[in-house]
Parts: sequence; C-alpha cells; structure tokens
Amino acid sequence: MNIADYLAKAYPAPPCWALVADVYTAELGLPVNEYRTINNSVRAIAEAFRFALHASQHGFAQISEPQQWCVVLMGKSRSLGLHHAGVYVDGKVLHALPAGNLHQDLASLLDIYPVMEFWAR
Repeated sequence: MNIADYLAKAYPAPPCWALVADVYTAELGLPVNEYRTINNSVRAIAEAFRFALHASQHGFAQISEPQQWCVVLMGKSRSLGLHHAGVYVDGKVLHALPAGNLHQDLASLLDIYPVMEFWAR
C-alpha cells in the first residue's frame, strides 16, 4: 500500500466513507457497500454509519483497540454521534476531509474527535 496514493485522491462528498470503501476494495479485496444519505448533514452521516456498521451488514464487529485495517468511526460529541470515518493503517488513521486526505495519529485525532470506535471485518 502506498499511503501517498490515497492522500492524493479526491473523493465525493462526504469523502470519508468513499475513502474507506476504496481502501477496503483496493487493498483487501473486500467490497464495502456504499451508503446513501438524504443530505450531507452530520446527523444524516451518523445515521448512515450506524446503519452500515452497527447493523453489521458488512460483517463488521466492534473491537476495543485499533488494529491494522480496522474502520475508525469518529465523532465530535455523543449528541452528534459518529459522523466521520477512516481506516487504521500503519499506526495512524487514513481519513478524508473535504479539504483533503490525512494520515493522522490517534492522539491528535482524539483532540478533534473525542468519541471514537474501532470496527474490524
């Protein structure tokens, strides 16, 4: 895997799940169905994540600690819910924002997204 390739890609809004699906398909050969939201609101995105992973329609199970290739769900508060996603790769989280893609350490992400869950397939 070349992290730089993913950092250079552009994903459609909201980009974070598109990056997760791209990584899972390209690197692991495991397709992750796209989810659809009615709009790009934080609550709609959180509901889509809840449907995609919490319902385990893709065979994901929640784990207590991050491991290579797990999906990382992030939220700014419990009331907003989990509204951002990335993939744990080489000890950091690869994630996409509208302004660009990052490969960021967990400590700095926890400052922004104090609510975090890890899901493995």
